[in-house]
Amino acid sequence: MDLCDSASSGISFKCQQCGTCCSKDSEGYIFIFIKDIEKISKGLQISKEDFAKRYLSITKYEYTIWDENLEDTKNTKIIDTLVLNFEQSSDCVFLFTEDGKKLCKIYQTRPVQCDLFPYWSMIMTSEKNFRRTIKYCKGLQKNLDDNYQFSPEEIKKKICIERVLEREYFNRMKDVDFNIFRIYPFLPPDTPFLK
Repeated sequence: MDLCDSASSGISFKCQQCGTCCSKDSEGYIFIFIKDIEKISKGLQISKEDFAKRYLSITKYEYTIWDENLEDTKNTKIIDTLVLNFEQSSDCVFLFTEDGKKLCKIYQTRPVQCDLFPYWSMIMTSEKNFRRTIKYCKGLQKNLDDNYQFSPEEIKKKICIERVLEREYFNRMKDVDFNIFRIYPFLPPDTPFLK
């Protein structure tokens, strides 16, 4: 896997608790997978059914189809996927402010997508996306000491975590004819769809 020029020699990153990546000031949804649902619902001490009813929506997403080596096959498919239930124009439902810092109510059990930021494939392999992200991410803007330096190998390992998750989800969906309710039988039939 090739990293973009800005990440090819490694990066410096430390979260500054600004909350921008969790707010309406960034873009996109927070994708949720079965492992996320299990750990977050357990942390909130509610059932998966209650978690789905309160916090989940479905949206269409164009997945890259990764091969067995987690490389891009140059094929994509738009499929239903679960996201946290908030509009792109809103802050994450779990974001709150305390002592001037933006914090996460479910930080210890946060979704894998949140845990991996900014080491997403779409950011670390695209110079355009990297430059867009560094404009709002204060953690990437800092010159930090060696404790916060990440080598190209470390970045690639994190990207592989994301790609494995996406590949497994795609393959599971393919096995059930891309019917999200067969993957997640606890989803209410009236689960909202977001554009």
